[in-house]
Amino acid sequence: MKQYFRLITIYLVCALMMPRYVYAAPEETTPYPVVSTSNTIQNWPEGPELFSGSAVVMEAGTGTVLYEKNMDQKAYPASITKILTAILAIENCGMNEMVEFSYDAVFSVPRDSSHIAITPGEFLSVENCLYGLLLASANEVANALGEHVSGSTEAFVELMNKRAKELGAVNTHFNNTNGLPDENHYTTCYDMAMISRAAVVNETFIKIDSTTSYMIPSTNLQPERRPVNTQHPLLINGSRHYDGCFGGKTGYTEASGNTLVTFAKKNGMTLICVVMQSDSTHIYEESTMLLNYGFENFARMNIAEHETKFNLQGSGIYESSISVFESSYPQIELNREGVVVLPIGADFSEVEPTIAFKNKEERKNVPNILADIKYTWHGHFVGSTTLDITSSTQGAFSFAAEPEFIKAGYIEGELETQDIGKKEYITINIWHMAAILLGISLLFAVWYIMGITKHQRERWKRIRHQRHIMQAKERRRRKRKYYPTRKLH
Repeated sequence: MKQYFRLITIYLVCALMMPRYVYAAPEETTPYPVVSTSNTIQNWPEGPELFSGSAVVMEAGTGTVLYEKNMDQKAYPASITKILTAILAIENCGMNEMVEFSYDAVFSVPRDSSHIAITPGEFLSVENCLYGLLLASANEVANALGEHVSGSTEAFVELMNKRAKELGAVNTHFNNTNGLPDENHYTTCYDMAMISRAAVVNETFIKIDSTTSYMIPSTNLQPERRPVNTQHPLLINGSRHYDGCFGGKTGYTEASGNTLVTFAKKNGMTLICVVMQSDSTHIYEESTMLLNYGFENFARMNIAEHETKFNLQGSGIYESSISVFESSYPQIELNREGVVVLPIGADFSEVEPTIAFKNKEERKNVPNILADIKYTWHGHFVGSTTLDITSSTQGAFSFAAEPEFIKAGYIEGELETQDIGKKEYITINIWHMAAILLGISLLFAVWYIMGITKHQRERWKRIRHQRHIMQAKERRRRKRKYYPTRKLH
């Protein structure tokens, strides 16, 4: 009996000495400690707290960040990588081009990863490859497209990184075509949103990406059709469907966790939502919360319709005060398509503009754009536009005004082509002026010639009359000489 008591005592002591762990259900897990940076912007609508490690909501047209949490934190993207793979394939290939699947393209990826069971030597069109890539997230298809575009996956990866930088993804480095785990393959939420801006304006990409199901036709080695279906729950009709969702891409590896890119359109806005470092329990619900936050709290506002600091029709800034040979018109004007994205109910006067004039080298590529104007709300970027040279004044021109935005110090950069002077000036179209002067010269010439002609006619008339008189006198003199007059007796 004593032996049993000793055993029980030892067991209890050991049990008390062992560390105790408390496991919480996923839905009860506390959010990451980092608070959304966008919630610190003055008068900015407060966004939701997230469990996911990083996230961003971006208005696609302007690039305005509406919500962000750790958006510049580098992380593994998993299969959302394939958004850029698809963009490059579309930009560099015809949809009917045939892609041959090499042995390396097929067998360089784990067989337990996403695939559509392609056989080496099989041919698919670029279009069918894209359906397999974006809907089924097929890894071997990503490799085959890379080989088709660039000759090898290595060369294609170089193209991916080059294109990513061009799109503004400066904290990204891709090391493969598909997003499989690699310590040198990383991106950020912000960078993926910038890459996605190129996707949402690409009609071919959206046509394929918004498809929920597709049948890949038979091939040279596969007589049966292959069904592929989207993996994006917010696009599919069901409990997680989001009204307005028209595309996106899912991703998952053990290293990355769940990643998700979602495109949605409502209320005249297109939003891009990127969530990374998450799990299947939270990522879809949090994406829905973030999209609702964006659509419910923000709206687009046309800059040209509200701006008063810069050149506009009727503003009197950079507009001719005296009409010379034509009606008065502005030399420069705001681009009519520029917008800002502001909290609903905000006044445009609350944004601050900064103008950066383009130098001569920059204007070689965009001769009609004089300057870029960026707008901020309490230091937060909310949109941009351009100051454009009107078609009738392209070429050499000069500022002849000192408007309020110059006095207020809104200028960035150097004024290389501007001559700041007084406000009153005359706008003269040199070609119209030349035409008018030529016309006047011609009229004067005609008048002068006609005057000379009339004078010459009168002069010649007088000369002829005098000549006739002289001839008559000469005839009478000769007559008297040879035929003297007889005297009468």
